[in-house]
Amino acid sequence: MTKLKNILGLTILEGLVSTAIVGIGFIAILQMVNYSVQSIDNSGERTKANYLVSMMAEDVIGHRDSIYGIDSMVDKVVISIDGTVTVNEEAKESARKFSDHLAQAEFFSGACGSSGTITAVAGGDTDPDAGNQGKDFSPPTSIYGTQFKDGPSNKEEKWRQVFGESRYLKCRGEKDIKKMKMYKICRWNDSCPTYSDAAINDNGMYVGRIQVNMNDGRKRKFLYFQADYNTRK
Repeated sequence: MTKLKNILGLTILEGLVSTAIVGIGFIAILQMVNYSVQSIDNSGERTKANYLVSMMAEDVIGHRDSIYGIDSMVDKVVISIDGTVTVNEEAKESARKFSDHLAQAEFFSGACGSSGTITAVAGGDTDPDAGNQGKDFSPPTSIYGTQFKDGPSNKEEKWRQVFGESRYLKCRGEKDIKKMKMYKICRWNDSCPTYSDAAINDNGMYVGRIQVNMNDGRKRKFLYFQADYNTRK
């Protein structure tokens, strides 16, 4: 009986202290799990942004010799070795290479639910697709659901579908924008009225700049790339 009387067990105070210690440990573990899940999600979004930004640059470089807005098979487009574009008289006024078109019209996709648009920049011509500006492009079953007669227009439509909605990248605020601007730099003001550089002796160097904002603008992805370079005879 004496030995049993000495085994008194835990008091209420000791039980409360033990419960508090275990509870604090569980709270810390749950916070670590939540932080890990958020970190994995953010890393996945950044990886997708890297792939999508590279996709845009590859689209531009791959179609640098394509003519925007006209059917090359119908309009009989001829591109000489120096990059000069020759077309028939009907399409001559609107014919321009993809890099020239992007230098005159900036691609911009606003925040959540705002479809991508192509807007004319200062000093540039009016975009032939201006009638579609501001319209809501509902994502079709396939991003290639809408087909145009030329490759560059199809690429722009793909950008609208990819970046115009929260389809591949999560949109978390009004500052989550995606845009691409092309800069044409050359020596002569008549060819490059906006960006001229006396150190360049050729017709023009095209430098693209892609920006993707994530996490309500707190994280930004930039990519600069050389899209085209025309030598001068």
